[in-house]
Amino acid sequence: MKGKRVCVPSSGDNHAVFAFALLGAAVTSCDISENQLKNAERIAKQEGIYRSIEFVCEDTMKLGGIADGEYDLVYTSNGVHVWLNDLPAMYRNIHRVLKPGGFSILYEVHPIMRPSREDLKVVKPYNHTGPFEDEYTITYEWRLQDILNAAADAGLRLLHIEEMFAEKNYDLPFWVKTEDIIRGMRVSREEVDRMYDWKENPRMALPNWVCAVGQRCPQGIR
Repeated sequence: MKGKRVCVPSSGDNHAVFAFALLGAAVTSCDISENQLKNAERIAKQEGIYRSIEFVCEDTMKLGGIADGEYDLVYTSNGVHVWLNDLPAMYRNIHRVLKPGGFSILYEVHPIMRPSREDLKVVKPYNHTGPFEDEYTITYEWRLQDILNAAADAGLRLLHIEEMFAEKNYDLPFWVKTEDIIRGMRVSREEVDRMYDWKENPRMALPNWVCAVGQRCPQGIR
């Protein structure tokens, strides 16, 4: 990644930002939360990678302060799309900030996971995308077609899509919330083995993650 410019909209915990910086890229971390950015900036200084990262408070659906045609890669990680109500605007701006020939990569929880719960009992139709409101948040559960069509309509050419299953992790199982582990929840290896056995856990029969790679076509090609 040395010499490459990477933009990470809705950077959140900034794990991806730190990884790209450690790989040698010059990274722009964008998030609508100033507190997230301040915390990430503190960690970047602590780890000695601050000079490789620019922190910018920006709405992912606008990216108003991000220049046109500057980036080799725009990367969005899991948990981005659920907060956004205008995917076409998001992808138009991703297309705008990419260099001709630049790449867009999304990594996300597979949308097919969201209509059901642990026993595969369906709790809502797949095409009910929201908004879903509670006391604190408004979220959306977009379909795969909503995401990929928004990217395609913005001018990004789909190069590859991968539907993936969660890899077995005894320390942080996919099926256990991270905050529960932090609070001290203990899960035995036998329990984890059952979580990753589709006969014991029917949701393991479905893909858990999706990754897609798009490209802004060189000038004059669509």
